[in-house]
Amino acid sequence: MGELAGGSTSTENIACPHCKSRKLWRNGNRYTHFDDKIQRWLCRECGLRFSDLNDVQKSWSRAEKITRIHEQSLRSESDIAISRQICVAETKNLAAEQQTIEVLRRNETGNAKGKIIEYAWWLKKTGKSDSTIRGRTKLLRILIKRGANLYDPESIKDAIAKQPWCNGRKNNAVDAYSSFMKMAGGQWEPPLYQTVRKLPFIPKETEIDQLIAGCSQRMATFLQMLKETGARCGEIWQLSWSDIDFESKVVNITPEKNSNPRAVHLSNKVIEMLQQLPKTYGNRVFSNPDMPSDHHGRTFCLQRKRIAQKIGNPRLLKIHFHTFRYWRGTMLYHKTKDIYYTMQALGHKSIKNTLLYVQLEEALFQGEQDYVSKVGKTEKEICSLVEAGFEYVTEFEGAKIFRKRKL
Repeated sequence: MGELAGGSTSTENIACPHCKSRKLWRNGNRYTHFDDKIQRWLCRECGLRFSDLNDVQKSWSRAEKITRIHEQSLRSESDIAISRQICVAETKNLAAEQQTIEVLRRNETGNAKGKIIEYAWWLKKTGKSDSTIRGRTKLLRILIKRGANLYDPESIKDAIAKQPWCNGRKNNAVDAYSSFMKMAGGQWEPPLYQTVRKLPFIPKETEIDQLIAGCSQRMATFLQMLKETGARCGEIWQLSWSDIDFESKVVNITPEKNSNPRAVHLSNKVIEMLQQLPKTYGNRVFSNPDMPSDHHGRTFCLQRKRIAQKIGNPRLLKIHFHTFRYWRGTMLYHKTKDIYYTMQALGHKSIKNTLLYVQLEEALFQGEQDYVSKVGKTEKEICSLVEAGFEYVTEFEGAKIFRKRKL
């Protein structure tokens, strides 16, 4: 395999499936549900982005192996040992913690990596989402790499306590191991970490626009959709072309985290950006069905760092995907002062979640008077102002003064 100028690669084994050209660029990586890395290639002739078929087949083979591991584990000696019964008198002498250690020692015949694969398959069968599976298995792998013993709950507690994580992430690790113990049939006393919620960073709109303008075409479109809809990144990530009505300029958002579905009007700007996107992923706008959102997140971090250094604004480094949702919710409440409208626009089921944006708005715009003023003299002018949403303020020299918050 030889390297060409500009990071391109020519190889005897890989060619573009469309034009058969061997002039290729390395163009990022694709990650499967179990963190298999598949090299992505970009054809210099036709612009097609594709994966090597051999790498894809290896990933499929691993997925098939998971099924075999699960089927074999049902007939393994360790599982036969777990199902054996003991007498009542002996059971009374065993503490819950001792039972847990014994159960895990029986399972220790397999290596930790295989056990995590079995755990991922168990999560899949219990209906957990792909993002939940990736997050929990990733945390367990990190703990193992940092010295934890998957079969010793006390070792897991020590490893979590030593990590320089915030309490929220430590609680995520505790939840991951708790569900692992549920699969293994053991018990443990999970540590309790008190989480302290901090107010999120809200950037200026000019900073958001600078970030969007400096990103690549697909990333810029993705960020503009986040800005205008206030949707979660996963909701935009899974958008299909059929969800977008280009005639009425409306996008239908499929909710995440048990929130409400919603339809959001789009501006002409983002409609034009969407129409110019190549349909690389078939019916999906921004991703393949099996492509994790972390892939887009890594690309965003690289582009954000480059733009922040170029324009000399380190505040851009504090912007992440969910920042766009915080910004949109805050601006909506500032413009409307209607907490129920903001709640519906963001898809919240509980108004308690929307109260955060009231607090952010009061902190950001305290003391600001952001109004449009109009004067009405005749009956017709006054009626038209009222119908347009203006509110009466006072009367001056025979004319009535109205105001309305700027949109």
